[in-house]
Amino acid sequence: MQNRASNIPANEIDNNDKPQAKPQDSTDLDLTVPSVQRIIKFAIPAIGIYLCSPLLSTIDTSSVGLLCGTLQQAALNPAVTIIDYSARTMSFLYTGTTNIIASSKQKTNSDEIKDTFLGSLRLAFLVGVGLATILLLTSQKLLVPLIGNASIDVELLSAAWQYVAIRSLGMPAAAMIGTSQAACLGLEDNKTPFKIIVIAALLNLVLDIALVGRKVPWLGGTAGAAWATTISQYFALWLFLRQFSRTTGGANDEGLLSTRGLLSGRLNLKTFLRWPCKKTMESFRQYVIPVTTTQIGRCSTYIAMGHTVSSTLDTVSMAAQQIITSLFYTLIPVGDSCSLTAQSFLPPIVMQDASEERTKSVTKTVKNIYKVAGGLGIILSIIAASIPLACPLLTTDPAVIASVKSVVPIMLAILSTHGIFCASEGILLGFKDLKFLGRIYAVFFAVVPMLMLRLKYAARAGRHITLLSVWNVFLGYQTFRISAFVSRVLMLRHRHAKEDICKAK
Repeated sequence: MQNRASNIPANEIDNNDKPQAKPQDSTDLDLTVPSVQRIIKFAIPAIGIYLCSPLLSTIDTSSVGLLCGTLQQAALNPAVTIIDYSARTMSFLYTGTTNIIASSKQKTNSDEIKDTFLGSLRLAFLVGVGLATILLLTSQKLLVPLIGNASIDVELLSAAWQYVAIRSLGMPAAAMIGTSQAACLGLEDNKTPFKIIVIAALLNLVLDIALVGRKVPWLGGTAGAAWATTISQYFALWLFLRQFSRTTGGANDEGLLSTRGLLSGRLNLKTFLRWPCKKTMESFRQYVIPVTTTQIGRCSTYIAMGHTVSSTLDTVSMAAQQIITSLFYTLIPVGDSCSLTAQSFLPPIVMQDASEERTKSVTKTVKNIYKVAGGLGIILSIIAASIPLACPLLTTDPAVIASVKSVVPIMLAILSTHGIFCASEGILLGFKDLKFLGRIYAVFFAVVPMLMLRLKYAARAGRHITLLSVWNVFLGYQTFRISAFVSRVLMLRHRHAKEDICKAK
């Protein structure tokens, strides 16, 4: 992570934490502890960075389930698995953009910030095109082993492939949308992303209603849902680019650089279609490995879950799994925002010279982050408890509804603690504990899928395996992750405190 020393603007400092009117050095400013209110103000808009894609997928799941039935909805399980998990490999773009712009926004030369953002958009476009190409070339072959069921319905497989192929065309837009959201967050503009996400979701819903029920190949069913989402993504991208290209701009109400007109006079086809400069590539390089490794470690578990359900259980369970995972992916960005928040606030304090003041600041910052994470966990648990009420909006099949309801208690337990887990992961990234994260996710990458696949072999041996069995394994994984990460945070905090005490002596 980049050091954001001396980059906390005056309006971000909580009134209770402001120094008295006396000369202050950069260290005093760097050790300013973000209040709970300030963390909440940062975390809430951060949710939008990860929310767009899963929200659109959830709308697709609902539309297909209501208008096309269980078979088509079951096809979304492997299809959305490929699309959403592939999209997560681009997360380094979003983390990097937020941190780079947030670290640069206090520089007097706003042109440098604008050049940085334009370079980020160029890189995002190239990454999106590359990912789309890979998916179009490989995903059809990946679907069969991912489903892992030799007797799978041909119609289901065809519907899944159509969804993946069409959604792949939207990857460049998805990459640039995420980067645009990240830039808005770095400039503390939470209104623009929120408005655009709402508009895109409404457009997606309207297009789903218009297309999903059609019986035309590559236009109705899962294909119609995919077209609805892809069109909505490009429309959302257009809204972002229009905001950035307006001829009027300047500072916002808080005196910060505004996203309105941020790239006015700079964003045109001729200047955009260039290879990102060396400086842009170097800026993002440090985020690629740690962020991507973390996402791959997470995704291996979800992919193994999808494979186990598809290869072991019936079509009803596949449809129920798609509903559950769609809701899960829509809700977990709330926790992911805690991680990004910790990564943004903690490094400036941790990277200061050892002192007792640093120990106090680190301790208080970590506590405030955990307070916000715990509060968000309560909100998530309330939403999870309400899932049975939402089932009629997602499917008309009573068997699917019953299967979804059986997993609700597990979902409640997982989501109520997800904020704590993500906050711990973000704190470890803030401490730059990359070796620990790399090693433990390498273990997760190997062990958790193996545990999931044991259910598959247990079913073949005659044991009764249900969707609840799969999610019980995930609950055990979540419990271990939280225990390991919180313990590591406490250990690092103790280590820093010991170092500060030794320096003070």
